[in-house]
Amino acid sequence: MSDIPLFPLNVVLMPGAPLPLHIFEERYKQMVNECLEQEGEFGMVFADESGTRQVGCTAKIVELVERYEDGRMLILVEGSRRFKLNNVLTGKPYYVGEIEYFQDEAEEDVGTLAEECIALLERVVEAATEGSVGIEIEPPYRNLSFAIAGRVEFEPEIRQQILELTSEQQRLQKVKELLGAAAERLERERQTSEKAQTNGHLRGDWQPGN
Repeated sequence: MSDIPLFPLNVVLMPGAPLPLHIFEERYKQMVNECLEQEGEFGMVFADESGTRQVGCTAKIVELVERYEDGRMLILVEGSRRFKLNNVLTGKPYYVGEIEYFQDEAEEDVGTLAEECIALLERVVEAATEGSVGIEIEPPYRNLSFAIAGRVEFEPEIRQQILELTSEQQRLQKVKELLGAAAERLERERQTSEKAQTNGHLRGDWQPGN
C-alpha cells in the first residue's frame, strides 16, 4: 500500500491521457506545490453528488502552464497508474489516500477489436467535423481504450466504468459499442442538417409549369 495526495473532481482521468487543471483552492495549491517540489504525483478520483469512487488514476504534472500572483495555477497533467482507494487519511489540509495500484489481467490479442474501434473513431470524427482527436494510433494498440476514452467526450460515469475494467478486451468492446452508437447518431444528425439546408431551395433548371 501507498499514501498519495488526493484530488477529488467531477472528471475521470485516464492512463496516458492529458488533462488541463485550474488549481485555485488553498489546500490544492499547497498540494500541487508540494508535488512540484518533490516531483511527485497525486491521485485523481471521480466525485459527484453520489459520492467518491474507489478507483482512480494518478496524475503526473507534465507542465506548470501559468502561475498567477494570487497563487492560482494552470497545470497540465497526464494520467499514469490506476489505483484502488482503501482509506482516506487525515492530518493535512488536503485529502490523502491509502491506496494500492492494480493492473490488467493477462494480455489478450485485441488486434481485430482495436481496428474496429479505430474505424468507428474515424467515422465519429468525420461525422462531427471537428478535426482530429489527437490520438496516435499504431500497433500493438496498447491501452487504446484509455487513449480513446480519455479524449472522446463520453459521460464521466461511462469513463469510470472503463477505468475500472481490468481487461483491455472488455474495455475495447465497451468503447466499440459507444463509438458505434455515437457514429450512427452523428451521421443521422448530419444528414438531417444537410437535408434541412436544401429545403425551400429550387433547382436551377426548375421553371413554372415543370
